Amino acid sequence: MERDVSMSFGVQGGAEGTIRNGFSAGALPRVFVGRKYIGGAEEIRRMHEEGELEKVVEGCEMVDDGGGGANGACEACGDVRFVPCETCSGSCKIYYASDEEDDEEEEDEVSDEGEFGFHRCPDCNENGLIRCPICCY
Repeated sequence: MERDVSMSFGVQGGAEGTIRNGFSAGALPRVFVGRKYIGGAEEIRRMHEEGELEKVVEGCEMVDDGGGGANGACEACGDVRFVPCETCSGSCKIYYASDEEDDEEEEDEVSDEGEFGFHRCPDCNENGLIRCPICCY
């Protein structure tokens, strides 16, 4: 499975943590098979030239893309694995309106500042995206 680490900080952080644990920092792309770090472009090329790459990916499932078209792609995300958040429409902000009756009652009690107005959407990542509900769950 291919992942674009720029789409979500959570995915990016997980990949960076794995690379930092005993591997030298470097440019992308970085290749993982399952949870095992294989290497960067140079390592993959070397493994291919030495015939080792086929052994590493031997147990992986071959994906049929339907002849190069979008026939096999997810209808919701196009195999990007992320879609815009439906809660905030990708803006990362949601507005909580105040009820005037509730405001008067709450003034007597302990007031929670920032309860009303714009707040960070709790459903999406920093880019206003959520995992595709069709192919990622």
